[in-house]
Amino acid sequence: MKVGVGLKKHAYTPEAYAYKRFLEQSNIEVQLALEEELCPYNEVNIYFMGLRPFWRRKASGAAEVHEYQSLSVAPYPVLKDTVKKIVNGQPNGRIFLNEVVREGMRFTSGVPYILRDMGVDAALFQKPNAYPDFDIVYSGSIDGRNGLLEEFQRLSALGYKLLIVGEASASVRNLFRGNKKVDFVGRVSRDELPRLYSQAWAGLNYTPDIYPFNIQTSTKTLEYLASGLVVFSNKYHWVSKFSSDYGVRFLWLDELQCYIDLSSVLINDDFFFDASEFKWDSVLKRSGFLSFISSMCE
Repeated sequence: MKVGVGLKKHAYTPEAYAYKRFLEQSNIEVQLALEEELCPYNEVNIYFMGLRPFWRRKASGAAEVHEYQSLSVAPYPVLKDTVKKIVNGQPNGRIFLNEVVREGMRFTSGVPYILRDMGVDAALFQKPNAYPDFDIVYSGSIDGRNGLLEEFQRLSALGYKLLIVGEASASVRNLFRGNKKVDFVGRVSRDELPRLYSQAWAGLNYTPDIYPFNIQTSTKTLEYLASGLVVFSNKYHWVSKFSSDYGVRFLWLDELQCYIDLSSVLINDDFFFDASEFKWDSVLKRSGFLSFISSMCE
């Protein structure tokens, strides 16, 4: 059996690499490539949606699985999702991040599906560094997160030293030129994340409280917790529910008025969280991913 997993040129898809490792453990051959380069003669090809117009598809013998990780953003999110539903056509199977995304897409056909939440690479499960160089690490997108740059400025003014991991435009870097509390390392490979996370006491999650961002799993939050970091976060639906459901203590940004010695916070066991159930292997096993993909060939 050979399975193709499609990549997009500018999208961050850690699940694609997790799929490859997981399937190969079951002796399944995996082609991990840009989606337009996937072999049409694979038994199954997995596509992360966006738009994949049915009229542009090449003649293919591969069963198609469409994965929906999120809902469309404003303006006109319902219209955008409706267009996707029509244009993308009907695959052999679908994967959704969660029930909210599945219901939001409003598919009415009987196409088989599974729900598969986000996971964490095994390499990120590590003991915290006893002598990190930074107070807080932020990993992820910067553009489009209204209020994030202001939060960088506020935290640095309180005395925190920040490490920013992710693509930052020249204008963003110029905004912090001369600010010795903020260090940008740019976009990095996933292999570098464990080392970078180990350079801080805490991780920063800042997600605009806007639908659908506020109902999506925060991958970076799971990664921070796996790395043994304390997590700073603003309050919004997903993170508040996660805190309540799992008993995770966060340092809420709206309650932070002065510098807190993070080394003393880490000594407090109340902030420790065992994130082992979010390892990718565990997440994929719970979702029934292997049997689902295998069923596409039947």
